[in-house]
Amino acid sequence: MFGFDLDLGDIREQDVLRSAEQAERLEALLAEQEARVAEIVGAGAGDRGQVRAGAAADGRVLHVTLGPQATRDGSHVLSEEILLAVRRAHEDAQRQAEELLRTAVEEALPGVDLAALTARLNALG
Repeated sequence: MFGFDLDLGDIREQDVLRSAEQAERLEALLAEQEARVAEIVGAGAGDRGQVRAGAAADGRVLHVTLGPQATRDGSHVLSEEILLAVRRAHEDAQRQAEELLRTAVEEALPGVDLAALTARLNALG
């Protein structure tokens, strides 16, 4: 009972029990990781280095800090720098969350090809 091609006539009770155990381990691990994901703070900065931002993995902007020269080039440049810093902070938080969850799944389900599983799930919906 490996991979995605299942022969329903070939499923044994031990396969079902093993799958149930893996699902329980994964569920417990993901619940534990949920708290860790909530603590993630992504960091980002504008190209000029005068704007810095922090964002949570859920997309909330946690802080924006302006350097002393941030307003030198006017409000239009400043707004672009703020948006860039926030976007980079959000991307960093997402990257950290994905890495944390990928590690958790690999620990809970050793030997599972996560790339193939992700591709399969994406194809479903």
